[in-house]
Amino acid sequence: MGAPVEAKSYQPSIGSNARTEQVDALGVAIVVDGDRNGRVVGTLLNTESRRHALTGATVKSDGVPLRSALLADVVLLPPGEPVNLAHEAPVSVPADQLSVGSFVELTLDVTDGELVQMLVPVEAKRGPYADLDVVAVS
Repeated sequence: MGAPVEAKSYQPSIGSNARTEQVDALGVAIVVDGDRNGRVVGTLLNTESRRHALTGATVKSDGVPLRSALLADVVLLPPGEPVNLAHEAPVSVPADQLSVGSFVELTLDVTDGELVQMLVPVEAKRGPYADLDVVAVS
């Protein structure tokens, strides 16, 4: 037997994963602040060799579409570089119809018409998200 392998720090992912031909969405969740505001978090990875961007997002809860908004024009997705949505301009979601612990349908719009569709958990603004800036939808 060889030398023992050193244990690395492990941070479990809270959110859901989805993979498309252009973009992988990893650890995606919606964090709500208790004041009817929510924010999409997670990591997006452009798996192609050309640039893409996140251009919009839609949330459905119980089949009812909720408006969501990117506060910047787009979130750029450079080839092969993970983009952490918690560190980018917020993707804000009205959360008055979202319950912590539930799952909702999230559709992310990426350039070239690619849609990333997934069920994501609704998480409270605590634990790893305690310091997250959740911004109201304007």
